[in-house]
Amino acid sequence: MSDYDFEYFSEGEWDDKSDLAWSEFDWERYLCDQEEIFHRYLSLYARFRDRPDRLDKIAQQMGWESDEWTSARPLGEDEDCAEDELFAVEDDDAEDPLDPYTLYRHPIFVATRSLYINLHEAWERLIANPTNRLHPTLAHSFQKSLQRGETNAIFAIHALDMGDYALCVAQLKRALSDLNQSIHFLQEVVKSRTYSTSIYHREAMAQLFDLREIWLRVIHYCREEVNRRYNDEE
Repeated sequence: MSDYDFEYFSEGEWDDKSDLAWSEFDWERYLCDQEEIFHRYLSLYARFRDRPDRLDKIAQQMGWESDEWTSARPLGEDEDCAEDELFAVEDDDAEDPLDPYTLYRHPIFVATRSLYINLHEAWERLIANPTNRLHPTLAHSFQKSLQRGETNAIFAIHALDMGDYALCVAQLKRALSDLNQSIHFLQEVVKSRTYSTSIYHREAMAQLFDLREIWLRVIHYCREEVNRRYNDEE
């Protein structure tokens, strides 16, 4: 199992919190607190961006490693342990066991949402600069492809969380199609040949390929689960 422990977050997490009675204020405070998770993920992404194993490294630092995962050394044995400890989650930031379970606690949602936040915000800064000479139709089409990809991915994560693995795969295939469209539009964006569009193209391509890697892992896991259930029924 990779760092992204899909099974742990599927089927049944909602039941544990069925008696929770929170006010609107409680939920507002919870949602504000959960926004910090995205900032934490993106700060780690920036720190490990040049590492080929950055997705797994970030997952480890976020505390998402599975008990069964054994492909990396424990943190205390890591060659850059002292540096990594600067980014470790402190006890004060740990989740309250009484907090409700929501998608904000799902690793795939956090990773997907964080990377799309980065893509959207950087794109908004880019198009705000008139020197980049981007055609409005291209700017709009690229932004729409990002929105569609994120929406389909979130639907997929919800299906995964509810244990509907086949639906998760179907939704992620749609998200991957949207992601391919985003890559296609990026090839047009870079033709403007400005420094800022070149930087965005490089960074966005890396993030889109990381999103694809995450989703392909989920698809692989879901297909294994579908096959296992089918074999169990036989």
